[in-house]
Amino acid sequence: MGLAFLAVLLDGFDSASLSFVLPSLAEQWGVASADFTPAVVLTNIGVVLGYLASGRLAVRLGLRRILIAGTLLFAAGSLVTALMLPAQSLTALSTVRLVTGLGLGVVLPGAVSLAAAHHPDRQRQSVSVTVTLGLAFGGTVAGVFGSGMLASVGATGVFWIGGGLPLLLAALMGRWLPAAPASVAADSTAAIPGTDDAVAAAREARVGALFAPGLRVATLLLWTFAFLVFIASYTLQSWVPTLLTGYGFSASQAPIGLAFLSFGGVIGGIVLLLLAARKGITFALMVMPAIGAVSMVAAATVGTDHTALLLALAGSGAGVTASQIGQLTLAVAMYSSAARTAGVGWAAALGRVGSIVGPATAGILLALSLPGDDIVLLTAIPVVAAAVSAAVLWRLPHAADRTGGAEDAERKQREVTAR
Repeated sequence: MGLAFLAVLLDGFDSASLSFVLPSLAEQWGVASADFTPAVVLTNIGVVLGYLASGRLAVRLGLRRILIAGTLLFAAGSLVTALMLPAQSLTALSTVRLVTGLGLGVVLPGAVSLAAAHHPDRQRQSVSVTVTLGLAFGGTVAGVFGSGMLASVGATGVFWIGGGLPLLLAALMGRWLPAAPASVAADSTAAIPGTDDAVAAAREARVGALFAPGLRVATLLLWTFAFLVFIASYTLQSWVPTLLTGYGFSASQAPIGLAFLSFGGVIGGIVLLLLAARKGITFALMVMPAIGAVSMVAAATVGTDHTALLLALAGSGAGVTASQIGQLTLAVAMYSSAARTAGVGWAAALGRVGSIVGPATAGILLALSLPGDDIVLLTAIPVVAAAVSAAVLWRLPHAADRTGGAEDAERKQREVTAR
């Protein structure tokens, strides 16, 4: 679980690194911040493609291999980014970020599924929340140390660090990361190609398995929730440092906003964990977006009070990041072990479609000179809609946390078969 958490943490750091270097790069290259919209969007497109491929790759290669391979790929992408930044080419940056995104997209579903597979049913929600919190921790590290890194090593050095650390982690994972347990491997990741077991495993890894009877409505609501939450989450993560320059922050000071946003996400993840343990994950997914929406309205209306703005950003991060984490936790609870990687991957992929729509729209609004507080206020709208989706999901008679989830049903079926 520790290795999986570190992989996700470095995933979160890489995603945040592009965000906090944008104001500095815009000054150095003599272009508008909105001109980096293609690089931001193509990163997220790459992540979506990685998410969608993760389930099938898990069947063919195994969870351990895809996690290590994804880590190596985004490490290579970050190192290549460092090499080509002196060329000051927006096209080259966007292309490299697309490839980097592919690696980032493979890491999260693989890490969550592998860590969950090594724990009993009752611990899997907690484990998936803990591992996914790596995203918020990575963003927090980027925000806290971003200003110092820019001052000491510059934007190029940030990407050297962002590539070197995952290379080291990949070496550690190659030495110590265990494969999935035999029962999970037999279900979904280690079937012999060409055999009936392999065909069955591949079938379970397909998206159609997520629409089995009793899952269709829940899957659609989960995807809707993920899409809406990721619109807000990645709009804030991608553009907060840039938006803060409109509030009077300098380019070197702007990463502090990302630190507050991400640290709030860590606190929100802990609150989500406690709330889910007492009330269930779907109930928690109603509460956390509401907290995020209220905080975002506050951030849009505090004016030039920097302290109040940063605290409101922390509240926004608590709400939207916890919701982002929670939708993956719900996917772990909803789907069987054979379909889990596909379920996590597709839920994350539908969310990342929102992560394309949100930052792209915000980039267009920035180009049209819309004030930053108006952009933040508009971003609260999908968060409110996500809370409504979670409320409908909570009312379903077969919500995962009310029935014990897919694992209980799977275990009961095995007991019946054995008898």
